[in-house]
Amino acid sequence: MKMKTFFVGLLSVIALSCNNNDSRKPISPRFNHVMLYVSNLEASIEFYTKAFDLRVANRLDTLIRIDADGKEVALNVTMAFLKFTDQDFVFELAEHKPDSASMPVAYLFQHVGVDVQDIDAAFKRAIHAGGKELSPVRKVKAKGVEAKQAFFAGPDGERIELMQILAGEF
Repeated sequence: MKMKTFFVGLLSVIALSCNNNDSRKPISPRFNHVMLYVSNLEASIEFYTKAFDLRVANRLDTLIRIDADGKEVALNVTMAFLKFTDQDFVFELAEHKPDSASMPVAYLFQHVGVDVQDIDAAFKRAIHAGGKELSPVRKVKAKGVEAKQAFFAGPDGERIELMQILAGEF
C-alpha cells in the first residue's frame, strides 16, 4: 500500500510538471489532474482527442522511483497526459487492466465531468467518436443551479458526464 501511495504522489508531481504556463501565479491548493486506468491507451487517446479536442501533452514509458535509501528503480509504465488548449488541468490515462472482481461498488458512481457550451452538439460528437450513451440529454435542478446533463461511457466503460450550465453555478 505504501508503494501505491508513493506512486500516486509521484504521478501527481509529474502531472504538475506538464504545466507550461509560467505567466500566472500558481494557485494552491487546487485540483490539477484526474487519472483513469484504461485497458488500451491508444484507443483511449484516439477517443478523447476526437471527442473533446484534447491534445497529448506528455507520454511516459518509464518512471524512475527513488526509494528513501536513494536506490533508483525503473518502472515500465504506459501513460499519457492530455490537456485542453490553454488549460493547465491534466487528464491522465494509464494503461492497466484492473481486476474487476476487486473493484469497489463506488467505482460505478465515479465519473469525469466536462463542462460544455452546447450539450447537444457535444453529446453527438462524443457518440460519433465511439462513446456509448448511458443517459440522454436532460435537465436537472438543485440548489439554485439549473443545467442540462448527459452521461456516456468511454472506451473502457468509464463514465463521462457532459454538463451545460443554464443558470447558477456550482
